[in-house]
Amino acid sequence: MKLKNLTIPLLSSALMLLSACSKDSFDFSSIHAFFVYDNSIYQDATLQSVLNPLSPGVFCRIYETTEGSTVYIHFEDAQGKEQKPKPLSDRDARSSRAIGLYNKTGIIVGYGNLSSPAVLYCYDSQCPNCYAETNSLGNKLSFNTNGIATCAKCKRTYDLNNNGLCTNSSGKKLIKYRATATGPLGILSVNN
Repeated sequence: MKLKNLTIPLLSSALMLLSACSKDSFDFSSIHAFFVYDNSIYQDATLQSVLNPLSPGVFCRIYETTEGSTVYIHFEDAQGKEQKPKPLSDRDARSSRAIGLYNKTGIIVGYGNLSSPAVLYCYDSQCPNCYAETNSLGNKLSFNTNGIATCAKCKRTYDLNNNGLCTNSSGKKLIKYRATATGPLGILSVNN
């Protein structure tokens, strides 16, 4: 009987611990994002370079454009260069996508260089502070090879290698999404 009386409180405690949220779960935005891209099919070299955890500190912007009924996915590096945009297959084009707040400005993806093993980061390409103040989607960040993103409007800077923290003033950190990758020529999944 004593064992039975002790089992119930122990099980209850274990269930509470398992259901508790980790600190990291509050680090991601509650904004919906969904993007899956199979780089083994499309083989974009820019995306391939940022999905290599052995070369951290390299980031790219991912966004989409449309021409007629064709959807193109763009991968822009820190110098603003990109290869020829990749048209999605008809099947992939019909799939749902939410590439950050606005598909036309997209997300910034890459492995940070401040931890070992490297952490894959995915941020919205919008300035979070300007977005919070104006609710406008016209504040696309620029970013450089040092992993610093800058807003042309408010002049805030953000460290892409350090969890998107605002580095030059007080302000919100970058909007962050969950991302996984199966390798440079694998599948990138962004899902919030």
